[in-house]
Amino acid sequence: MRLFFVVLSSVLFLSACVSSETSITTKNTGAGHATQFDPKGAAETRVKLALVYLRKSNMQQAKENLDKALEYQPNDANIYRIFAYYYQRVNENDTAEEYYKKSLRIDSKNADTYNNYGTFLCKLARYKEAEKAFVTAVEQSTYTGVANTYENAAVCAEKAGVTEKALYYYQYALSHNPNKSYINLSLAKLNIDEKEYAAARLNLFNFQKKSKTNAESLWQWIRLSYATEKGASLSKYAGQLLEQFPDSERALDYLNHEYY
Repeated sequence: MRLFFVVLSSVLFLSACVSSETSITTKNTGAGHATQFDPKGAAETRVKLALVYLRKSNMQQAKENLDKALEYQPNDANIYRIFAYYYQRVNENDTAEEYYKKSLRIDSKNADTYNNYGTFLCKLARYKEAEKAFVTAVEQSTYTGVANTYENAAVCAEKAGVTEKALYYYQYALSHNPNKSYINLSLAKLNIDEKEYAAARLNLFNFQKKSKTNAESLWQWIRLSYATEKGASLSKYAGQLLEQFPDSERALDYLNHEYY
């Protein structure tokens, strides 16, 4: 399961280049109109360009635009958050953390920044610090990305080997967004590991109600059948896995009998 980053609160569409910086038009008593430089608008344009370049992995152009954005708006918490993400991408973790902290010093209640900082810390295996950042994010009353952050917290807890917390956070992620039906597969996996077979079966049924069968769902049915010694059920789901997803990693797991 991937970790969710937030870069901006809305989807951005922008061409890859601009011919001039943002300006605002003001009325003039003389002939024509005068234009005045708009630093906030120019910074927003630069950030949008930087995100375009980041998606294309053009790191040089991304940095140049972020540098300009900070030049125009040196106290903008969102710019520091995006810059922190840039430094993650280029594996400069010390600088990334410095920029996350700068962003939070400017805006200490920005849930998006806490979410991204948590994912950053989790990737560094700093699990307790990551959890603290995730919890702080969901505590912000106006935050709308609660489900994603709970899922991030669950993924991180699972990486840390803290199954009880992973189950707890996955459940909360699902309750905040029932459309994340794939989370049932993560819950099923953990419940099978914990020998909570009735709960795992319910997770798999809930997944089936909203989603199509895939290699992972069949694999968890196979694991559950193996754990509960249901030979006929195991053969049924194994046959479907090998027929429908013969080249999948889960098919290889089955052929190697790697149930755990």
